[in-house]
Amino acid sequence: MEHRVEKNKLRVGTRGSALALWQAHTVQGLLPVPTELVIIKTEGDLRLDISLQGGTATGFFTKDIERRLIDGEVDIAVHSLKDLPTQCDERLDVMAFLPRGPVQDLLLVHPDWHDDDSLLPLREGCRVGAGSLRRQSLVRHYRPEASPELIRGNVPTRVGKAVDGSYGAVVLARAGVERLELNVDPLIVYALNIDHWLPAPGQGAVAVQIRKDDDKARAVVRAINDGPTETAISLERQLLANFEGGCHTAFGAFARARGDGWIVDIGMDLGEAGWGTMELTGSAEECSQTGPERLPEFTGPEGISREELCQRIKWSF
Repeated sequence: MEHRVEKNKLRVGTRGSALALWQAHTVQGLLPVPTELVIIKTEGDLRLDISLQGGTATGFFTKDIERRLIDGEVDIAVHSLKDLPTQCDERLDVMAFLPRGPVQDLLLVHPDWHDDDSLLPLREGCRVGAGSLRRQSLVRHYRPEASPELIRGNVPTRVGKAVDGSYGAVVLARAGVERLELNVDPLIVYALNIDHWLPAPGQGAVAVQIRKDDDKARAVVRAINDGPTETAISLERQLLANFEGGCHTAFGAFARARGDGWIVDIGMDLGEAGWGTMELTGSAEECSQTGPERLPEFTGPEGISREELCQRIKWSF
């Protein structure tokens, strides 16, 4: 089947959550041609009874949109980058990345479960909604007396589960909370220090995907790409692919340019040894070649004060 962008009007495939729509509308506003939204239900939206751990290998929130893109029912697809598998369908290309938003996680704590004297400010036994292996591992590492548990649902739903006391706290991406301008009262909000609480690879980034054989869409979409974001998140995702080895892995990474090279912090759950971290420096190519053979070099944090880990932030929504 030949796919065409008729009259320069691009059909934009997206999930229907508030955050997904924010992302899609932002892309629409940047593209120099007329567009229309096509809202697509994904397996991740429909299957609320299963864990989405290891989503970078399974594409629960992306594969249904990708199938519609391959079949020509939409012309481009907009995704939260961290939802995309590290290996995408060979018929597709990620052609643009929007400028990256904040990369930190937020910890939102119900006042009844707040303990200001703890490293992670949670009372003993607090149920913490954490939707990824990385977040669950970090909660266990910094507050072993808390109980990290799987949480599903979109960003407003997760915030609501902390507000109504279903969970004593939740961990969420700062970018999503800020983009939706959510009212999080009466929760106590901490921005978790990325020096000690690494984000997911690609966190805060939005990806725009096309069919490889669609030259018209390629030219239009590539024009909105943010080069620095592309380099940083491509490096983070390559390291994730290196370390996950086809398995579900609790892994964090954050890359940033330094002079004519890069500095990348990576971390992962080392089992009984707890959460370990390592700093990489050098060119993007040099850093991207790091893999499991360097696991013995991972170290755990020592002597971290609560003030270093958490910085209270005030909201003015």
